[in-house]
Amino acid sequence: MFIHECELTHLFCVTQIRAFLGFFFVTGEEQVKAVKEAQESLGILEEHALGNKKFFGGDQIGLADLAFGWIAWWLEVLEEAAGVKVLEADSFPRLKAWMQSFKEFPTIKESLPDRSGMLTYFKGRRATFVASAADA
Repeated sequence: MFIHECELTHLFCVTQIRAFLGFFFVTGEEQVKAVKEAQESLGILEEHALGNKKFFGGDQIGLADLAFGWIAWWLEVLEEAAGVKVLEADSFPRLKAWMQSFKEFPTIKESLPDRSGMLTYFKGRRATFVASAADA
């Protein structure tokens, strides 16, 4: 089970990371399209990887949860920095519940970075990306 979980997690991350983050780097119609692509990837993740389980591997946090854990904390920051909403609770209720469970796990909760510092950093990075795209 462990090897299979690792392989699936790696394959999904490699093929879908651009779809998850594309909205952060673009504006306008490109951003609308990128949000839809991210939502499609989140739908695949929710339906086929998480399913009806509390965590990706079942009742306990496993490797897949750690691999996708950035979604639980970073995605909301990236959404706010980019001025969009990708993961709506009513569209992805199981993924949203997983995010909450993951963030509340004691070891994870103690290790989360400062949200306001992250937001400030990513707002600056986004401004740089958008400005350099406009200059191109």
